[in-house]
Amino acid sequence: LAQSPAPGAVPALAGRLVVEDDPGVREAILTALVRIGTGEAAAALLPLLDREDAGLRNAVLESVQQMPAAAAAPAVLPLLDHPDSDLRIFAVQLLGAMSHPDRLGWLSGVVERDAHVNVCLAAAEALAETGDPAALPSLERLALRFPGDPMVGFSVDAARRRFQGG
Repeated sequence: LAQSPAPGAVPALAGRLVVEDDPGVREAILTALVRIGTGEAAAALLPLLDREDAGLRNAVLESVQQMPAAAAAPAVLPLLDHPDSDLRIFAVQLLGAMSHPDRLGWLSGVVERDAHVNVCLAAAEALAETGDPAALPSLERLALRFPGDPMVGFSVDAARRRFQGG
């Protein structure tokens, strides 16, 4: 069995990932960071979500989703306040994929407070995917916040049907 990489390797691995073009080497670096699985490893990956390279962004999202939620969530949460709505959407996607006891509260907070409708829609989708009817009051308030947006109405209706088993 191969040994797990040492947590102290995170800065070197992340630094190499920034400049690496070879997909196989990138995958090996990401695998090593996932195996380390610390908050530091997650935090080292998150700045790469701002890159133009869609392949790298997707690989980073997948890698952070594979990390333990207790380690990754504290690194992801600050992105919910980032000025770039795309990064807030990435944060919502990551939090929505995590099995964390606070996930519902975090996503409900986004739905109730974020000013950007697309960020709210991403959070509404993540809330619907939880299947937890406790999300419905937040989603109902979202419909009140954006009454003229047909996508919001559709998302809230879809979540309502899902929660009611239909």
